[in-house]
Amino acid sequence: MPRFYFHLFNDVTCRDEEGAELPNAVVALQRGALLAREMAAESVKDGHLILDHRIEVTNEHGDRIGTIHFSDVVEVTKSAGAA
Repeated sequence: MPRFYFHLFNDVTCRDEEGAELPNAVVALQRGALLAREMAAESVKDGHLILDHRIEVTNEHGDRIGTIHFSDVVEVTKSAGAA
């Protein structure tokens, strides 16, 4: 089973040295989206959210198979207020 890595680029750069064995790139990108959503939620808990922060997903050869920006997985809306 191939190994994929999920490198976080936010306030700091955190390279994934362990990775995860997953069946294919589609599943790896889905995992990357989930991780990006979780990291965005943690940022909000700390009182900020920078939508350009991202997770880069690479394969075991170091080839980038996708980039998931926080803005790709979080919808920011402003409440219309009570009617």
